[in-house]
Amino acid sequence: MSETINFEQAVLENLRQLPREKQQELLDFAQFLVQKTEQKQQLSSESSESNSSSTTAPTLKLSHARNC
Repeated sequence: MSETINFEQAVLENLRQLPREKQQELLDFAQFLVQKTEQKQQLSSESSESNSSSTTAPTLKLSHARNC
């Protein structure tokens, strides 16, 4: 547990040394990483569920593309 506290302390110490705009960038990036991790976990969960059931069709996620 002390390893986590030391890591958090190091992040906070570095964060405090940054100007406000860089702190915001760091926060945005951290939120992006959390979101990305949650999406990977959700996809992994959906994948394992579909693998355990042969009657379940895979879920597809399509991006919206414009026709030119």
